[in-house]
Amino acid sequence: MKRNQYVAVLVLGLLLTVVWNTVAQDAPEPTTEPKAAAVEKTKTAAKLTLGGLWKQGGLIMYPLGLLSVAAVGLTIYGFTSTQSRKMLGTDHVPVLQQELMSLHVEEARDICNGAPGLLTNTLSAGLDRLSDGVLDVPSMEKAMEEASVHEVTAGLKPISYLSIIAQTAPMLGLLGTVSGMIKAFQKIGEGGMGKPELLAADIGEAMVTTAGGLLVGIPAMFFYFYLKGRYLSNVSEMSRVLGNLCHQLVSAARSGDVEE
Repeated sequence: MKRNQYVAVLVLGLLLTVVWNTVAQDAPEPTTEPKAAAVEKTKTAAKLTLGGLWKQGGLIMYPLGLLSVAAVGLTIYGFTSTQSRKMLGTDHVPVLQQELMSLHVEEARDICNGAPGLLTNTLSAGLDRLSDGVLDVPSMEKAMEEASVHEVTAGLKPISYLSIIAQTAPMLGLLGTVSGMIKAFQKIGEGGMGKPELLAADIGEAMVTTAGGLLVGIPAMFFYFYLKGRYLSNVSEMSRVLGNLCHQLVSAARSGDVEE
């Protein structure tokens, strides 16, 4: 029993020692600074918040903030619009295959018109070239090629705006940097040399706007290339699916006429 008590006392002593050392390390070191300087230093440290940095960055932070919101919105839209299920209409492909193999061109066209998308719009343009029960394969392929160019360009346009943001944000940050440095040099010319407290705000504006522009531009550029690659991958898959559908239609038409 006594042995357990000794162990408990020893463990308690070790814990108290660890706690005391931790408190001693976290305790502020004694300072010989004047009280006014210490208070000013505390105020300066308190300003290093998001709101303080925003205020320090000046007017350039407002367009940077708008660009950041636009970049987030376009990124979310890009992730939703580049889903293979939405772009390729994977839910409708088996039904389209069945209708085309049965030479039900009108039914396949109705399915495409009822579910607009990259693949269905392109296929619908090709099916519109089939008339009078004549399967004009070159004309159908030409129509789908023309439609695919239009559809791909229109679908890629919102993602391309991310590239514009990625290039514009750092330029706005650079503009804020130049503005801050001009103000700093003006104060130096007015006798501010050797007085860093007079230059701190302007230099801070220069640095904060540069960092803000990079913080907006770098993620925007990353997501632009990522979403663009994802989009083009789906476009390649769409070409393969359309090729299979056309092949099935041509194979089925060899033994019968195209129904309208």
